[in-house]
Amino acid sequence: MQWDDEVDVVCAGAGAAGLAHAIALDELGGEVFIADWGVAEHNWLGTNATDECTRHFFAEMTSDLGPLHGQSHDVGVPIRAVPSHVPADSGRTVAPFVGARLREWAAQCLATPFGYLSTRLPDWSATTVQASDGQILEVLEIGALSADSGELAGSILDLLTTGVADRDIEVHSDHALQRLVFEEGLAVGAVFATPDGPMAVRARHGVTVTSGAVQLPEIDPRSVSGDILRVCLVGQRASRFGRVEVLTSEPPAVSGVACHTRGRRLPANLRETYRHSGSWRCGKVHGYPSLGE
Repeated sequence: MQWDDEVDVVCAGAGAAGLAHAIALDELGGEVFIADWGVAEHNWLGTNATDECTRHFFAEMTSDLGPLHGQSHDVGVPIRAVPSHVPADSGRTVAPFVGARLREWAAQCLATPFGYLSTRLPDWSATTVQASDGQILEVLEIGALSADSGELAGSILDLLTTGVADRDIEVHSDHALQRLVFEEGLAVGAVFATPDGPMAVRARHGVTVTSGAVQLPEIDPRSVSGDILRVCLVGQRASRFGRVEVLTSEPPAVSGVACHTRGRRLPANLRETYRHSGSWRCGKVHGYPSLGE
């Protein structure tokens, strides 16, 4: 196949999660291609793709979640309490692989415009923390806001938009995801429909699919207080799904939380920083690969 461009990660969607991924890749020294494909729907995952293999891949990712149109939808930014600044001791205890837990997490990510799906399981050298509800999370801090920043979702989008602009990361408008490209069971790129014709972008380390811009509520009924709100990419081990969240020390009052990343530097071989999922071929997928795959 002839490629028009090649980067480390392709982000299909310029919503909050797409912008956050672009910032994270840039901080790691990686190359990112971010396309604004204009999806502002409740169900942002591209299950209506015209390409059969792409459509089947998305369908298999959500096959055990029930009809997507029946899920609840929340446009508010997810807020989570992480009461301690000390990372969870993941060296002693490995969180058990629980399919029901990962299904619930995937549904939560799909129900928000702040969610995303990655075709591979990334290891961003993220910090493992334990939330107040006992969940073990992988978090990567993107930025911080003061608790008096005003309307929360809008402030987060302003933070991310400014971060992308400050790094001179181009957001390619009018690039609709046409299909994913697979080689030997792995997504290695994406083809976008543009005003100038199809554009094929190779992704050395996977494709991330997110929402496009959405209309946010004018007022968020939740309130937070304190010094710092941490804007982070949040995932769970062994899940391809994640979302942008605000981490606080306690709900609703917030005094601060640390979700500092370790080694935010791109290794010489970025491929080694990714835990590859089991191979996927059109018609066969492992939605929840076991740890270490």
